Amino acid sequence: MSPATGQIRASHYKDQPAITLESDTVAAQFLPGVGAKLCSLVYKPAGAELLLQRPNAQYLLAPYDGDYVGQGECSGCDEMFPSIDRCFYEGFPWRGTPIPDHGEVWSIPWHCTEVDGGLHFATHGVRFPYQIEKWVAFTDSTTLRTDYRLTNLSPFDFDFMWASHMMVNLEEGAELTLPDGVRKIVIALDFDGRLGRYGDELDWPVARLADGSERDLRRMQPKAAASAVKYFVKGPMPEGRCALSFPASGFTLRLAWPAQQAPYFAALPDEGGWQDLYSIFLEPATASFDRLDVARVRGECSTVRAGSTYEWWLEIQVG
Repeated sequence: MSPATGQIRASHYKDQPAITLESDTVAAQFLPGVGAKLCSLVYKPAGAELLLQRPNAQYLLAPYDGDYVGQGECSGCDEMFPSIDRCFYEGFPWRGTPIPDHGEVWSIPWHCTEVDGGLHFATHGVRFPYQIEKWVAFTDSTTLRTDYRLTNLSPFDFDFMWASHMMVNLEEGAELTLPDGVRKIVIALDFDGRLGRYGDELDWPVARLADGSERDLRRMQPKAAASAVKYFVKGPMPEGRCALSFPASGFTLRLAWPAQQAPYFAALPDEGGWQDLYSIFLEPATASFDRLDVARVRGECSTVRAGSTYEWWLEIQVG
């Protein structure tokens, strides 16, 4: 990766020490002491904060193994690893070990250093023997790239799930684009059941609902719809990319990642149906359906071999 010229400076996010990595076009702010969280992402030409923010003046610090929604800030973009939902690890030699809500690494400190015009973050597992690292830099003024490396520090294979838990602010008229070849989605969560139940499959992009009506899932509903649903693309993604366009503001947010290493993708449009928010979660993932045990049942979990590494990347482009 050849980083583009950018500025790195110490900053504050609410009452927390932060570090800001900034290009001419985008300003990205991270919290090294709180999961290396990407807490703010500003598209400077439009003065637009892309990531969901909470109004409280003090950052909500959750303890390790705390409740992500009930105790944590639940905003911005967190790293989910090695599961999203709480579950128990099933494989030898960690069988029965509980995996915390939304994983281990979102609530613990990461070590942060400046390197080659970008940032390097690293932390270690608490209940499992791994190291996870990420290198963050601009490849050009509009594109922020993160390169990940997971190292298995044990002599046993380790199953895991990583997802980028990116909570993006919406505006009316926003539209989600997925690659050609996506034909089906599978419901993982529906707060009111209007779209479907857990495990239901629907056509993409236009879904026929149980009442016979149709909904174009690409187009975000207004907040007054009071809807919130999470779905996974059925099976591996044909390509690792998605885009969210904001016609009223005149820009597009694009994500790209390697589909071979991170084959799955989930979206959670919250159109006023959860906590009175208007946002969408965009979640590239290495495994499906939020729980490591469910992903294993579906034959869709990921594994880093004994003493080996697993690498992937994520690009965020705004323009």
